[in-house]
Amino acid sequence: MSETTIVGVATGTPDGGVAVVRLSGARARTIAEGVCGALGAPRKLVRRAVRLGDAVEDGLVVWMPGPGSFTGEDVVELHVHAGARNVRAVVERLIAGGAVAAEAGEFTRRGFNNGRLSLDQAEGIAALIAAQTDAGLEQARRLVAGELGREVEALCLEIHGLRCEVEANLDFPEDVAAADLGRWAAEIDGVVGKLDRWVAEFEAGRRSRERTRIVLAGPPNAGKSSIFNKLLGRERAIVSPVPGTTRDFVEAEFNYCGLEATLVDTAGLRSSVDAVEAEGVRRSRSQVEGADLVLWIEGVDQEVGEVPDGEVICVENKRDLGSRRVEWVGASNAGIEEVLRALEAWNAKRSAQPWIGLARHRDRVLECREALLKIEVGGALEVMAFELGVAERRLAEISGRGGLGPIGEGVLHDIFSRFCIGK
Repeated sequence: MSETTIVGVATGTPDGGVAVVRLSGARARTIAEGVCGALGAPRKLVRRAVRLGDAVEDGLVVWMPGPGSFTGEDVVELHVHAGARNVRAVVERLIAGGAVAAEAGEFTRRGFNNGRLSLDQAEGIAALIAAQTDAGLEQARRLVAGELGREVEALCLEIHGLRCEVEANLDFPEDVAAADLGRWAAEIDGVVGKLDRWVAEFEAGRRSRERTRIVLAGPPNAGKSSIFNKLLGRERAIVSPVPGTTRDFVEAEFNYCGLEATLVDTAGLRSSVDAVEAEGVRRSRSQVEGADLVLWIEGVDQEVGEVPDGEVICVENKRDLGSRRVEWVGASNAGIEEVLRALEAWNAKRSAQPWIGLARHRDRVLECREALLKIEVGGALEVMAFELGVAERRLAEISGRGGLGPIGEGVLHDIFSRFCIGK
């Protein structure tokens, strides 16, 4: 256990009904007993008076001795009434008793250091907290459960076994049979194939973790704001027959048939001498450039404009007046069912089976793959063994532990510094 005992607020915000203040380290029990008296049996929540100088807080306390705790150290949690001032007073009292304020991610870092969880599981905790979509939440839970780590470990063992077999033949390369070389090549191809699948599915996983940004754009008075409001099912944007009513972009959350998105209504795109409207047009163009999908909207009563590049669904509005763009999706005062169907189809087309790995994991996979592709089966066995070792080491860095050495301190710092204090 670490010599330093740390303290931090484990709950997300201190403004709910209850806040959890966590101690972890060799002196966690001693410091807690100095504030609230004798603790109960391990893992049993007991009611105690938490002494805060002249004041007393009525709370619940639980002691969880290491190594069977989240951090692998002795842990004490104090469940106290929430409220920023009250929680701060509890933390300050524990610091006065000998604890040190935890740094960002320090609890999870200690759990990793003490073998309670792998690095990919730790990153899953951060992803769980930051999840923006239901799919992202599900992927984070799978990371925390160790699903990626188990797949990586199995592949590492496969590479390790092959490396050991190659190294066993270093002194007698002439005894390696052609059948062995063929088997080694097949095994390497199999590993590369699995890595290729992970990389190919990474983008689908990334998209599902982030809210899709759908931008409604087009010329003034095309009915963008009307469609925006209909998609949301409420009046969010101002609707007016006067061109140029929308001067800035308006955002709102939109969820439909598994598509979790941010809808953005923008100012009509046209040249303008009005300084305010010109700034709105500039911002609209910026939104279009950063969109995952553009709903390009023009009215039946308008000339066909220049559709932007990229992912675009073209919508002809005011179809109750007729149609000039029969191949476009239609919308009118009667409804936007065609637009909704087009959005559902677009989302289904891009929703490939996602890989649960994060960007750092993908990078290590690519480096592992690169090392394997350098191998020339039938060439020098020393080179083959070396590249297999590189591949194994890169892949093992996903979980943060491997037989070829620990991951670098700089990488660990970058990962855990992104966590909140209480984690």
